[in-house]
Amino acid sequence: MTKRERVVAAAAAVGIVSLAISIAYVVLRRAERDRGVDLELAQTVSADFGARVEELLRPYLEGQPGVRVRVTYRPLAEDGLAEARGAHLVLRPFEPAGADKVTPLFAADYAVLAYDRSRVAEPPASFPELTAQAFALKERGEVDYGLALPEEAYHLLPFFSDVFWPAAPSGEVKATAKEAFTLLGDLRFTHGLSPHACASDCAARLLVEGQAPFAILGEWRIPELRRALGERLGVAPLPSLARGGPPLRGMRRTYGVERAPELADREASAADGVIAYLRGEGQRRVFAVLGKLPLSGSPGGGAAEAPAPALVEQERALRAPGVSADRASVRAAAAALAPVWAQFADGRIGAEGAARALAEQALAFSDHEE
Repeated sequence: MTKRERVVAAAAAVGIVSLAISIAYVVLRRAERDRGVDLELAQTVSADFGARVEELLRPYLEGQPGVRVRVTYRPLAEDGLAEARGAHLVLRPFEPAGADKVTPLFAADYAVLAYDRSRVAEPPASFPELTAQAFALKERGEVDYGLALPEEAYHLLPFFSDVFWPAAPSGEVKATAKEAFTLLGDLRFTHGLSPHACASDCAARLLVEGQAPFAILGEWRIPELRRALGERLGVAPLPSLARGGPPLRGMRRTYGVERAPELADREASAADGVIAYLRGEGQRRVFAVLGKLPLSGSPGGGAAEAPAPALVEQERALRAPGVSADRASVRAAAAALAPVWAQFADGRIGAEGAARALAEQALAFSDHEE
């Protein structure tokens, strides 16, 4: 081969290699585009809540074939934070101070008064009214109990919210506690309207089976109660301790979605798209799909569409005054209440003794809070 032929052959080889590199680059870029973006959304609500989150995202993802979102469960740690390392998006509780970091989505973890519409025409505004209605139903033999009251400390906290988190400065902690213990003692011991040693599963069952017309339950049980009772289920705010008094203040937490701060461009763009959807159309589907009350947008489904009656009821229950205490504070209050309630529920101490013991616990609680 002559020198000229060798030069031509070398040039041809270089051209073929360059062409092959160009084709490979195009193929790889196309493959990357076709592969799309995979995101992880870590939710902190419960192990079985992920399926509902997936359904909430479904309409958006159907219109974005290049974006895939895997929903995982990351339980909250003792400090109230989730170990969500590696997740692109996190659905978690947030405090007002951290509202600028998240997209607000829904309110949860609050207690409601659930009632059976087939036995109760209108929900009572106060516990004296509830007691009178429940006692009349029991006297007629229509129900076994008047109020299904879960005895886990968390469910009892609304009765003592003014002990641990006073709405206004007050030196009457013991009197406030005694009023609540007296009411609970009347329901259990005097009138026999509340069952003994009944946890939240028991309370829900008594309501569903028609053995009790009223139950105080967490909002997370509303979907299950609606499936069982249908239109018979009514939902109302917690009543006041006394006629004309303020309603009980239950615990409440707000949840939102936060995007990881440092993401690759394509992942950041895809995550921002998910958040934009949750602020708009997704927010309007929160109640229907998640069974939770949305925090913004149009919860009824649109400006021209009337909210469902179930949403109106549940929203009224949420709008009642509540306590937005952090997770550590709620756990500390429940731990302080639990041993006092155990003695009171067994009849070892009365309302006066329980109030005195809880007032001492509340003093230690307030010192710890400060």
